Amino acid sequence: MVRNAIVVGGGIAGHAAALALLRAGIAVTVLEQRPDESGLGSFLRLNPNGMDAVAALDLLDRVTEVSFPVHHVERLELDGEVLVRRPLADPVPGRGLGARFITWADLAGALRDEAARRGAIVRHEARVVDAVATDDGVRALLADGGGVDADVLIGADGMRSAIRTVIDPAAPAPEYRGSRTVYGYAPAADVPPAPAQLRSYRGPAHWLAQLDDPDTGEIWFFTSVKTPEPLPSPGPTTDQWRADLLRNWDHDDIPARIIRAATRIRASDDHALHHLPHWHTDRMVVIGDAAHAAPPGSEQGGCLALEDAVVLGQCLRDLDLPSALSRFEQERRERVEKILAMATGRAEIGDPRWTHEHHLTWDQPIR
Repeated sequence: MVRNAIVVGGGIAGHAAALALLRAGIAVTVLEQRPDESGLGSFLRLNPNGMDAVAALDLLDRVTEVSFPVHHVERLELDGEVLVRRPLADPVPGRGLGARFITWADLAGALRDEAARRGAIVRHEARVVDAVATDDGVRALLADGGGVDADVLIGADGMRSAIRTVIDPAAPAPEYRGSRTVYGYAPAADVPPAPAQLRSYRGPAHWLAQLDDPDTGEIWFFTSVKTPEPLPSPGPTTDQWRADLLRNWDHDDIPARIIRAATRIRASDDHALHHLPHWHTDRMVVIGDAAHAAPPGSEQGGCLALEDAVVLGQCLRDLDLPSALSRFEQERRERVEKILAMATGRAEIGDPRWTHEHHLTWDQPIR
């Protein structure tokens, strides 16, 4: 019987895992190396399968409060001609969970606050440098020389996961995709509004997509830049990004008007981890980006992390170790690797709507 767990990483995957474990009756300590309220991250679209996982965590109302709906995806020419218009309605009849836009900070904050409210111990500035099996469990070793003991350890520590290499020292690292995603925010701009839809403008050699908050008129936008070299540290400032992006558009193009109005622009390198040979040991397991990093173009990275959390919680609720960790991998590997193959062009999967149809029922037993 699993009585307590350590979760390494306090992002979306980590706090979602904490919520699932708490629902399963397991005490949780979350170890996060960053300071409290760091506010890092950009934004994402929670597709219906992601919202389904949120519902399984009993957090639907809280996430809905800090997000807004995205009913359609549109692709347009610069002259306004609509090339593609695709609905983002829930493909599961009667479920009523459409796609929603949310910032990483708001989603992580909602998960973190609710995990703490439900009883999780959340420790910030607690960097895990190693983990070892003990006679009756596992111990996380901290950079400050301390340690935390539990029955099981969940590595939700992202693409640079330390736990991934503890489980398998020969584990591959996520590969750089030769591109980066650039994200921006503008309080408002003199452009046609795009409420409740993701609107993408196609130029001769570039594109830019926008979403508008239907209540405030704020604009969130993103694009992609091809480059052989990863971002330097520190990366470009907002003004430097603005000057670079404006070179791709004529002065009166809608994307140029949005970029000029931006008050915040940042970027992250695109990576993918296609296949991780070993997800777990008898007492440790990785989830989310630590196990299967997806590039932003998949539009599923955050959703898959939420799904992982729910399924792991069910497995640990219903099965003994190490069977629970083996079953978790069996339940998740095929789906996530199929989505990664589609997102990275390694396979033709057809209509991507199948990715949204995934349904999780928390009360469904794992046998």
